[in-house]
Amino acid sequence: MRRVLVTGASGFVGRAVLDALAREDAEVVALARRPPTQDARPRLRWRALDMLDAAALRRAVAEAGCDTCIHLAWDVGPGYWAAPANLDWLAASAALLRAFREAGGVRFVGAGTCAEHDWTGDGDAPLREDAPRRPATLYGAAKGALWDVAAAYAAATGMEVAWGVVFHAIGPGERAGRLLPSIVAALDAGQEARCTSGAQVQDPMDVRDLGAAFAALAASPLRGRVNLGRGAPASVAEIARRVAAHCGRPDLLRLGALPARAGEPARLVPDLARMRDELGFVPRHDLDDSIATAIDWQRAQGADR
Repeated sequence: MRRVLVTGASGFVGRAVLDALAREDAEVVALARRPPTQDARPRLRWRALDMLDAAALRRAVAEAGCDTCIHLAWDVGPGYWAAPANLDWLAASAALLRAFREAGGVRFVGAGTCAEHDWTGDGDAPLREDAPRRPATLYGAAKGALWDVAAAYAAATGMEVAWGVVFHAIGPGERAGRLLPSIVAALDAGQEARCTSGAQVQDPMDVRDLGAAFAALAASPLRGRVNLGRGAPASVAEIARRVAAHCGRPDLLRLGALPARAGEPARLVPDLARMRDELGFVPRHDLDDSIATAIDWQRAQGADR
C-alpha cells in the first residue's frame, strides 16, 4: 500500500487531492497549519505543521515514512504575486524536497503554475510544457526556481519528480475575493458585481478534477512537467456571465466597470497533450457544473455561519 504525504492538505486544491486519494488504496499523512478537528476517513492521518519551521518539518517528514509526496503548500493569500514570503516558501519547499528524499521518499509531485511562463507572447497557440519560462512575478519566479532545483536534485539522486502545472482552477472552496466568490457575494446581497471587461481567455479546471489529476500523477511513472487543465477555454467575461446567470441576477453584472490589471496576459491556455495521452487523464466536470457546485458550496458556508 502506498503512503502519500500531502502538504497544504487543508487548502483549496489540497482538500480535492485528499478526496481523490480516499478513492484509492493509499495511506495518507496530511500536513496543514490548522488541520480539521474531525475527519473519519480510516486511512488518513492529519498532522499540524508550520512548514516554515525547518526542524519541525524534518521531524514530520521523517515520522510520516511516506514513499510519495504531493507538495501543494504555499502562501497564496492577498498580494501573493509580489509577496516577499515567496522566498520563505521556496526555501521551505527545497527543505521539504531534501528531507523527503533523505527519509526514503521515492516520488515527489509538486504544484507548478502558469505564472512560471513568459506572458509576453502574442500567439494563440496553447502553451506546451517546454514553452519559455520567463516569469513576470516573484511568485512565478519562486515556483519556477523550485522546479529547477527539484529537477536537478532528482537527476543527482535518482528520485522521481513530476510537476503538475496549474493554470486556473474553479469550484467549491475558492477563497473570498477571487472572481466567482466575489461575484456571488455581490449578487446574493443584491449589489452590483463590478468586474473588468473580462476579455482575457483562460482554461479553468474544476478543483475536483485538479485533485484527481494530482492523485493520478502521483500514482503514475511520469516525470517532468505536465500541464493540467479542462481543455475548454473561455473568456473571463463568459465565466462571469454564467455565474451571474446561475445566481439569477445577470442584470447586476457590470463588465468593464473596473480597469484591467496591468501585465495580465490576453490568453493563457495550456497544451494538454501530456495529460491526455501520457497520463491518460480526462476531466469529468464541465464549466456549468463547476459554477453551480461552487455557488452551492459558498451559499452553504454562509448558511452555516
